[in-house]
Amino acid sequence: MLLLHELPELAQIPLTSIFLVSLLVISAVLLLLRSRSPSTPGQKRPGDCVFRDLRIPESLSSTIPIVGHVIKYARNGHHYFSTLCFSTSLPIFTIRMGSSKISLIKPGLTKSLPKVRHLTLGALVVEIFKRSLDLDESSCSLLKEEDELSRQFSPQLSRLFREEFIPVSNIRKHVEQLDGFIQSELSLIKDTRRIQIEDWMFKCFVGSLGKLLWGGDDGPFGDPAFVSHLRKFLLNIQRLSNPAKFMIGDDLLASRRFVRKRLDGFSFDDYTEKCTGQDKGSRVDDSFLGRVRALCLQHGASADGWTDHQLLLIFGLVPNVMAASTWMAHHLLADPILMSKVRRELDCFIKTSDGAINLAKGPEACPHLYAVWYEVLRYHGGFTIGRYVHEDTTLAGRYLLKKGSFLLAPLRPHHFDQQIWGPDVDIFRPERFLTKDGKLDYEPTKNLRVYGLFGSLCPGRFLAVHFAIVGIIRLLLAFDITPVREPHVPPDECKDTLVGLVTPAWDLEVSLERREDEHVQIIFDDLGQGG
Repeated sequence: MLLLHELPELAQIPLTSIFLVSLLVISAVLLLLRSRSPSTPGQKRPGDCVFRDLRIPESLSSTIPIVGHVIKYARNGHHYFSTLCFSTSLPIFTIRMGSSKISLIKPGLTKSLPKVRHLTLGALVVEIFKRSLDLDESSCSLLKEEDELSRQFSPQLSRLFREEFIPVSNIRKHVEQLDGFIQSELSLIKDTRRIQIEDWMFKCFVGSLGKLLWGGDDGPFGDPAFVSHLRKFLLNIQRLSNPAKFMIGDDLLASRRFVRKRLDGFSFDDYTEKCTGQDKGSRVDDSFLGRVRALCLQHGASADGWTDHQLLLIFGLVPNVMAASTWMAHHLLADPILMSKVRRELDCFIKTSDGAINLAKGPEACPHLYAVWYEVLRYHGGFTIGRYVHEDTTLAGRYLLKKGSFLLAPLRPHHFDQQIWGPDVDIFRPERFLTKDGKLDYEPTKNLRVYGLFGSLCPGRFLAVHFAIVGIIRLLLAFDITPVREPHVPPDECKDTLVGLVTPAWDLEVSLERREDEHVQIIFDDLGQGG
């Protein structure tokens, strides 16, 4: 029975979410009826003896039966999962969202996650992105590991990512190429002007990252219209998840079609250069993108489904580093004292570097800038990471995780734990990553969980930090940036961010005044510590 004091919440849910909730209600009712069907007395399922002494995580009910968790998630996004964790002393608990059974795990048990068997990421990716990205069945089948061939895909893809994004030589190459693309974008702004900072940073930063992997200026990211449509696409993934297309909006569907069509047209047969800046005539099959494509085809993906995997690659690489870079800009612009410290360290770094900044010395020379990066990951890294349980399995030798359920680990309880971070966890304070004498302190970074909890860390973590730092350095060197309306207060977090680091809820208009060009070169002699 619905509680009367909960009814006002329904009026605050977007129409698209209410439509989705209604579908989930129907599926939940059917599931409830099915769960009440009689069973044969004494009947046992295979494996019952093995799991007999294990506990099934307790269920956490909602004040609104069946749909309460769905409604509150629609209102509060990933923070709702964290709020549930803060509200109970249970180390792990289960909720139902429509027909999905979700187990939420708190920090006390996450150390056991790397040892849990029968967990997969691909099936969760399908659950999140199938409708919004318009994935075809062969792509979904590959990701869900439905046969022996596809089950080999995920570990080989992980190895390919590690080979590409972890070696120092590759990091050096990628960062220097990204720097070149970013400088090219910055050079297009000639006079003093006003811009929307997030919109411009997306075009500059994401355009540069895309050119690195998708054929430079000759690939899809060389087309400003493609980047513009991609931004709209990325920022509206939750809307695109609506099962009723007429409730999504023709403009958004048109952006998705545009992006998919341009990726369809990125031909491996016609493109004869691996990437901009490398030797003419080198085989594109040898490039990172070519190797990902070959791996997909080898493990059962259809040639027509290659666009799906390009989109998944974009969604894996772009949102987090873009959101982190944008938050860095917001917090620097909101704190003039912090901005002056960062600029002063950067100016000193340049003067002592003979015109060439070595990023390996960046954390030592610019500790406040790197502290801002880490505090952004902590303060805005409240998203949820998870896996799909494809076979009955155990957690910490005490809990039974059932096949077909999802295991989710909200990160906010990790990043807002007062015992770890102090009583001021609700304040954005980069100084928590600095020592008393102002040097970068790496010890607190060990408590960040944005790079993973399930045993393997994100292979792109090194490229991400250097990409963000290079972008912010170039922006600060090129312009004096002033918010049109001062003082600037960082925006709220967008509650409908579907995965990864949350994005700002609104953009900021700023004035750009070009600074004297110092002709600074950014080099990358050694990886050093960072990430």
